[in-house]
Amino acid sequence: MSSKKPSIKQLEYFATIARSSNFRKAAAKLGISQPTLTSQIVAMEEAMEVQLFERSRAGTLLSPEGRELLPLVRDILEQYQNLMETANHTNRDMGGTFKLGVSDSIGPYLLPQLLPVLHRRYPKLQLHLREGDPGELESGLRKGSFDFIMTVLPMQSTENRVRPLFMEPIKVLVSPEHALAGQTVISGEELQGQTVLSIDDHFHLQRQITGLCERFGAQLKRDFEGNSLDTLCQMVMMNQGIAFLPALFAQNELHKGTGLKVLSFQDETVVRNHVAAWRINSSSRHLFQKLSYDIKSIAMEKYAGILAEVITEENV
Repeated sequence: MSSKKPSIKQLEYFATIARSSNFRKAAAKLGISQPTLTSQIVAMEEAMEVQLFERSRAGTLLSPEGRELLPLVRDILEQYQNLMETANHTNRDMGGTFKLGVSDSIGPYLLPQLLPVLHRRYPKLQLHLREGDPGELESGLRKGSFDFIMTVLPMQSTENRVRPLFMEPIKVLVSPEHALAGQTVISGEELQGQTVLSIDDHFHLQRQITGLCERFGAQLKRDFEGNSLDTLCQMVMMNQGIAFLPALFAQNELHKGTGLKVLSFQDETVVRNHVAAWRINSSSRHLFQKLSYDIKSIAMEKYAGILAEVITEENV
């Protein structure tokens, strides 16, 4: 391998040609001459000891090696851009007014802990808040109704920048009158035959509950669905069945003194992956990236015994 290394500019040239499939068009887009562009690509190929393009009368095509390298080059260029933007804004105060969308199944339990800390850190930052279900949040981000959202996976669009925040376990809530109330865990065998209360399908949580019931033989009660976590909790209090609910919500109910019992499910890991997302070309993406890191660190500190590091990759 040559001791020479390709430069950032050469990587940019390579990515631009790959998009254009034409040296002449790429040179015009880059504002340089075609001979200059050609010589830079030749130098890059020599440094990497690999042929990047196959040139013919039909046009310029990526070589098999070039196709393999292109995603890595794009990642490097994106990280380099993030580096420069972050450096340019490091010494500036985070400020401005932004529209924040947050999942209605976590906002009431996380935001009271989160927002006071953010306000102390960034007094010039103004966040206009609105709750919604995951579909509404993602649609609103696409349409511009939100600048930044906190939601749960999966997301449908691949056009957003997505940053992992944390994992939230799913717990089992039972009435103090229920036969399982004296336990701290419930097994898959004990789940078999249990009546499990369900929630509206617009909650991603419902898909997980449905899958669990099918795998372990529980009876999912679909004739009286709850339209919120609170209504589901009320149904549990009346001992109409058990419910799978997010850990932060369950913790909040314990503090209310309702007498409800919170159990862990031992035969399968059931979690929600929470993420922050914003439009990939947002002019404030440097700010949102830092904000996502702050939200993650604050949440993990405040709920260290409940939340865990997220297992999903970025940009899922």
